[in-house]
Amino acid sequence: MNYDYQQTDLSRSVLGGLFTGLLAAVANLVFVIIYKSIVKFQEFYPVDITIVVFGSVLLCIACGIIFYLFVYYLKRGITFYRLAVIAVTILIAYVGITLRQTVQDVVPMEFRFLVIGTQVIIGGLATFLIPYLFRHDSIIS
Repeated sequence: MNYDYQQTDLSRSVLGGLFTGLLAAVANLVFVIIYKSIVKFQEFYPVDITIVVFGSVLLCIACGIIFYLFVYYLKRGITFYRLAVIAVTILIAYVGITLRQTVQDVVPMEFRFLVIGTQVIIGGLATFLIPYLFRHDSIIS
């Protein structure tokens, strides 16, 4: 069987997002485990670990698709993509903390740092790694 085929721009973007998501999930797990052990923060339930893993992968796949749309339809699409990812990362961190405030009056500083840290990992990797993998598709092929 011959599995040698030409990658399309969409497939490179989605595969770049998937690879970035897997890397972000591992990085977020390491960050959460190390941070929780250092600070002794126990309010982060095991179900939240599942959310971190699936959230990292799904967000990065969505970023890969959005990257394709930006590159395909806009001039200077990579620059606009990076600006959009930075803005959405800030928005997601803010909304995550604000939603917690609706349930709990005082949001612990440890939780804020955890949310911001995981989102910075996802946003940082999506900002720089997806465009890199798009241009260097031999890594993900």
